[in-house]
Amino acid sequence: MRSSFGGLTIGISALFAQQRALDVTGHNISNVNTPGYSRQIVMHSSTLPSNVGRSGNNKLMQAGTGVSVQEIRQYRDIFLDQKLRRESKELGYWESRQAGIEELEAIFNDNTEEGLQSVMNQLWNSWSQLSKPGGGLTARALVKESTLAFIETVKNLDVMLTNFRKNRDNEIKENVAKINSMTKTIAKLNYDIKKIEASGSQANDYRDERDRLINELSKMANVQIIQDKTINIAIEGRLIVEDGRSEELVAYPDPASDGYSVIKWKKTMEDIDISGGSIKALIDTRDELVNGFREKLNQFVIGITSEINKMHYEGFGNKDNVNRYMFVDANNSNNPNVDLSNISFNMELLDINNIASALSPTPGNHEDNRNCVRIFDLRLQDIFSANSYETNDANRKFNSDEFYRSFISDLGLKGMEAATSAQAQRTLVDQVEYRRAALMSVSLDEEMSNLIKYEHSYNAAARVVNAMDEMLEAIVNKIGLSGR
Repeated sequence: MRSSFGGLTIGISALFAQQRALDVTGHNISNVNTPGYSRQIVMHSSTLPSNVGRSGNNKLMQAGTGVSVQEIRQYRDIFLDQKLRRESKELGYWESRQAGIEELEAIFNDNTEEGLQSVMNQLWNSWSQLSKPGGGLTARALVKESTLAFIETVKNLDVMLTNFRKNRDNEIKENVAKINSMTKTIAKLNYDIKKIEASGSQANDYRDERDRLINELSKMANVQIIQDKTINIAIEGRLIVEDGRSEELVAYPDPASDGYSVIKWKKTMEDIDISGGSIKALIDTRDELVNGFREKLNQFVIGITSEINKMHYEGFGNKDNVNRYMFVDANNSNNPNVDLSNISFNMELLDINNIASALSPTPGNHEDNRNCVRIFDLRLQDIFSANSYETNDANRKFNSDEFYRSFISDLGLKGMEAATSAQAQRTLVDQVEYRRAALMSVSLDEEMSNLIKYEHSYNAAARVVNAMDEMLEAIVNKIGLSGR
């Protein structure tokens, strides 16, 4: 025969179960704005029934014994998690590349008077002014100032490009330090989760934090997630997190790369070739993109200075018959071979009468402006190939304006490609995030509905307990007392 206390036990089990459900609902509501949190649900299950005797036809009868909480389960879809991490890697790459190109576009800003194209226009126009009749001291001073402006502009561009590379290098170091911090935290979470769940509990909040860190890590590098009893993480095929242990990366200054950092495994100092994510974009921008555009700018400077130097050396000022170069090596004034790293103005030309406007020597060459015309005509002469300054006439296909516009256009096209790819990838990630949010995120409307449902269930369970209490009171205090 079933115990008279069985009904009380059922009511109490219902109270405990609904109380746990109310606790979980409150936990969901309190974490509605917590990044990476996935909503939880209490899984109720009826407890094992008990035998209560046999029926009139001698069949065994069973009665329920109440409810128990089987587990507190997270809403999570592993497939969506994997897809988000794959797409986040591409998004991290294109967003970082887009940001780098936008900064480069700001460096090569030709929408202002300080832009290189404007400075070049002023340089050619100054020679045009000097070539005109009556172009005296004022025009000569204009040639000097516009040449100095050209030198200052390209040197400033070189400094900004160098600083740009240094900034990207610092970002790489910061990202490596961030990866080390995240992997160390993930390894500790692995240990804590394993320890908690060994007793049969579910470490849901720890799992949420671990998944949030993994999602952030996947945006930075090409990571592979190996999920078994715990989560192991590999970068480029080598484990960086294994159970409760993590391995560190280091950004090592490489003398062969002008002191810029290469990423290595700290323990073995082996190189690691990052193939995706924001770190890959930073490395590509620092080593390929910036270097490529700096080299084109360098070729532009070499071409302009070489051609002007050649013609200027063949001409004469109106003060003496000394042949002079206009551009010289900053470290050796007798060296006319200059580039971005050493370009300087010939100090002898600070005396503007030494500017070689004539092809005939002094005296009597004040009205000779033929060399000015030759130098001005350089603007329309083809002296460049698609990528560099050319001395071979057969390879000369572009003039200075066309060459400069070509690599500025190339920068614009790369920027457009990065912006388009980043936007497309962002849309894809947003779609995955939306699907994950529909499953995982907390809906206040749904939680409020659950709150009311569990509250009513709790109250009903309390009524059951009260009813059973009254029945037991009657049994204990009233049976056998009638008539006394």
